[in-house]
Amino acid sequence: MNSPLIEFDNIYMRTDRGEDLFRGLKFTLQNGRSAVIIGGAGSGKTTLVELMVGLSFPVSGKVTLFGETMRRRRRVIRKTRLKIGGVGGPFGLIDSLTVAENILLPLILIGERKQVRRERLTHLLGEFSLLNQAGQYPPSLTRVESALVMIARASMVIDEPAAGLDQKTYLKTLEYLVKASLAGRSMLILASEKPPIELPHTDYYTLSGGALV
Repeated sequence: MNSPLIEFDNIYMRTDRGEDLFRGLKFTLQNGRSAVIIGGAGSGKTTLVELMVGLSFPVSGKVTLFGETMRRRRRVIRKTRLKIGGVGGPFGLIDSLTVAENILLPLILIGERKQVRRERLTHLLGEFSLLNQAGQYPPSLTRVESALVMIARASMVIDEPAAGLDQKTYLKTLEYLVKASLAGRSMLILASEKPPIELPHTDYYTLSGGALV
């Protein structure tokens, strides 16, 4: 069996005030599956993202991504950040790059071949209806277009997909997440409330009391 994409093994974390945040938290995301983690303010959703990108480390326990354990080593952190990609939080668009360049950036950083990059870009621009926006810069995009560019660029983590969006725009964005899931993309979606549209191939969790239930 292939290694999980993400694995949190018995994670203990404390807040800056020394209070328990996670108490033996366990979570596994297998290739081809997605997960929605629901939690209110202060539940630890942002800390989960920080653990995955090497901005925080647990008091005890182990975080493993793509078969590699996260450690306080620059090489490991950089390698993982290049692979994981995301929406929201630390994964904002770069205003000085066009839509196409933003989408291509993760592939360029990992040294993907030009032919592969071109094919991937064409596919993603078509999949997310962004062909007309390819040469535009993020400040000129609508909120839904910005969200779709981040989703197209992301390989995995989507933090608060409803943030800054009205209900109509949010539902439109969720429709693209459904398409991405059906296409076999694995996603980890962190949200304050359960999305109103059921996503295929997806498990749902609630982050409460320092654990996932």
